Amino acid sequence: MDNKFDLILEEWEAGLKQKDRSSGSVSSNFDELFEKLRAAGATFDEAHTILPRAIKMHQPSLAVARNVHKSAKFMTKMANISEKEFVDKWNKDIADKGTNAFYSLFPRPKGEDEEDPGPKVFGNMSAREYRLQRRYADQFPILDTEELEKKMVNNTYNPLDDIADILDKKGSNDDSAK
Repeated sequence: MDNKFDLILEEWEAGLKQKDRSSGSVSSNFDELFEKLRAAGATFDEAHTILPRAIKMHQPSLAVARNVHKSAKFMTKMANISEKEFVDKWNKDIADKGTNAFYSLFPRPKGEDEEDPGPKVFGNMSAREYRLQRRYADQFPILDTEELEKKMVNNTYNPLDDIADILDKKGSNDDSAK
């Protein structure tokens, strides 16, 4: 690994002592680290090797976790959670937020099986992409625009009737809007 990335991680770790490490600030702490790594030219793989170390650095020490658990035990929702469960949940929350911050700045590279090598025949879509999009679009009802235009010209259009039709909650007055 490049030494400059290790230095960025070391600087970030030293700054953690002065940062807000509460649950609401965890993501922004990781965002700061990965922004610096990206600005320094880190690749996905280089930054990904730093991720587990950064997560470990942000997690609380055992003594801090025990003290927080003892004080949180008095809260009703924490009364039945063991210390190990509490610490595991806290550490997993930090790991999840760190991982989310990483992937928001370093998108996962596409694998060979995810890329569609076919020629772009429908605008910027290949035939496979078009079929997938068409299959998704066909799941929705087709709008009868001619009927809608007639209702609008006759000033009898009521969007609530259309919503009721879609939700299958329309009562016996189906013919009243025609």
